[in-house]
Amino acid sequence: MSEVRAATLGLRRLPRAGSRWTPAFVSVALVRLALRCALIATALLPPAPARAQMDVLKPALDKMNGGAVWGAVGYRSTRAPGDVEDRRPIWRGGFGIFYGPFGGRSDTTISFTQTFTDSVDTTLCDPSQAPPRKLHRRVKDARVMRSESRLPGAGGKVTFLIGYQHSAFYRLDTPPLPTTIPMSGVFAAAMLGPYPIAASWKKLEWYAAAGGTVVQLRDLAGRIDTLAVQATTERTLAPEFFLLLSYAVSPGYRLLMAGSYQYVRFASVAFRSVEAGRLIPGPIIPTLPKELELQAVHVTIGISFTASSLVPGR
Repeated sequence: MSEVRAATLGLRRLPRAGSRWTPAFVSVALVRLALRCALIATALLPPAPARAQMDVLKPALDKMNGGAVWGAVGYRSTRAPGDVEDRRPIWRGGFGIFYGPFGGRSDTTISFTQTFTDSVDTTLCDPSQAPPRKLHRRVKDARVMRSESRLPGAGGKVTFLIGYQHSAFYRLDTPPLPTTIPMSGVFAAAMLGPYPIAASWKKLEWYAAAGGTVVQLRDLAGRIDTLAVQATTERTLAPEFFLLLSYAVSPGYRLLMAGSYQYVRFASVAFRSVEAGRLIPGPIIPTLPKELELQAVHVTIGISFTASSLVPGR
């Protein structure tokens, strides 16, 4: 509060009204008044608790242990409408973060307490007295130091992968929809592992995973004869099942190779005309697809990295 006191004294030294210096000091008085208010607010208001907010999020952030990026190529596993075999590739890519692992042994907190004890003995003697007078004094000092450390748990076998996948090459082959359809959405999977393949191959491990992508087709452009239309579906979950291999290429980095099966089904499709004054002909409406379905297999290659490989100290 010394700054507040100094600002108050400065205000008291202002010239009185009616003196010849009053006009020159009007702006100075306003500045000093604003300074006084700012000093009072600084003394009374606490600092923003930014560190406290980060401490609240720290337990959740500690479980984010890395991420991955990947690319994949897939093929339709069932014949297209009309019993046509489609071998054109379905390309897609994605990225995500690993959250976990969970299960196994929990974290262990280790507390360490160290006590230091020190004593000093002093003897004072006055030889001028007979017999000499002796005075003994002992000073004892004790200090206690405490520290804690945490050992992360091990043995967890469940890890969540949360990210995003995108592809512009899905092929539903359902007229009047276009031959290639963009499909993307939030992706999430639960991974069970890792498990060793062989004792001699310590760098190679495998996972089993199940997840899905939340997808929706919106305003897909198509054409019925000469009429331009658009198709929209509901939002659905496209489940996918993985068998994944992980190979440690260097500390903190792994090469990922996976095979997966995906099932996509939209239970309803809504068509509308986009040309003013023209409607979809009545005889054509019963022939439009009521649902869309696709089964595909994918081969994925990617790379994963741990948080410690990017952020030192994690």
